[in-house]
Amino acid sequence: MAEGFQDVSRLLSRAIEEECFPGAVLVVGYQGTLVYEQAVGAAALIPSPRRMTVDTVFDLVSLTKPIATVTALMLLVEAGMVRLDAPVDTYLNACPRPDRHSPTLWQLLSHCSGLPAWRPYYQTIAPSWPASARRRAVYAAVHGEPCIDRPGSSVQYSDLGFILLGELVEAVSGMPLDEFCRQKIFARLQLEGVGFRDLERPRPAGAPCASTEHCPWRQQILEGEVHDENAWIMGGVAGHAGLFATARQVWQFAQSLMGGLRGQLWLVSTSTLRTFTTRQNIPEGSTWALGWDTPTPGRSSAGQYVSSTAIGHLGFTGTSLWIDALQQVIVVLLTNRVHPSRQRQGIKTFRPLIHDTVMRALGLA
Repeated sequence: MAEGFQDVSRLLSRAIEEECFPGAVLVVGYQGTLVYEQAVGAAALIPSPRRMTVDTVFDLVSLTKPIATVTALMLLVEAGMVRLDAPVDTYLNACPRPDRHSPTLWQLLSHCSGLPAWRPYYQTIAPSWPASARRRAVYAAVHGEPCIDRPGSSVQYSDLGFILLGELVEAVSGMPLDEFCRQKIFARLQLEGVGFRDLERPRPAGAPCASTEHCPWRQQILEGEVHDENAWIMGGVAGHAGLFATARQVWQFAQSLMGGLRGQLWLVSTSTLRTFTTRQNIPEGSTWALGWDTPTPGRSSAGQYVSSTAIGHLGFTGTSLWIDALQQVIVVLLTNRVHPSRQRQGIKTFRPLIHDTVMRALGLA
């Protein structure tokens, strides 16, 4: 255990006692070194209890957006295969949108596309259909979804926008999203254990996964398959959800990205990386960069001590990643707070508290 992190460990233990979440893994990196790694609580409570370990694999849920889909788009932008200011329909073989609004890649990435946050497409698509047919059905449904606001005029965090971006990666690259990410991102970063879990393929061997919710639709405890219902009906591979990894692997990805921000050789140029990780302020007051969020002044989940230029993202099941390149701090918190039910809400209070406690332990408060 890292020296000076006693308060961090005590806070993690208290969160378990207060049933904030069944279990968690916290990884902290500082100045290029992993300085703290701790697993607490349970990876599963039912049907059989399992202890959380640092090797536990998590469904990263919406961390899929910045780690996989955004990085894939960085590569396509760098290669000149797509333009951020181009309407997304430029790259998709889709019928004209019913409201004639085709948001740009820029607007989709910064969550001001005008598309709604979510729709229950999985309820109208038969699980018995082939996965390819189910994916096409979801894409067609998003294409037919009218905007609820004029693109660029307001912020609305949208899974639907990232479903479109995942389709775009496939259309432009000519590769399935999971295969593109495996070859072009994770293999190149030597992160072979990170990836999507295609539900049409045998479950990979290795460390067990943290369990998530008892899904009323699937009527079972979810473990090792994607939690998000729309991603599940798409076969486990989607632009908005579906990635699996350990906390240490998320830190390794973040450390490599932070090196790129600091001028080191990475997957794309520092210029492209900074374009994607700089707050856009479009529309005015938005905290979004391109696929990455930045701290909300006074009420950020990253607490009060991170730099204003830090980037991060949260996931519904209790996952989060924050990268502060200026202070060279990375905090990865992966929990199974929805297991076995999504009723727990204590993580909203816990997240800023644990980040502040980490920054105090590092002497940065």
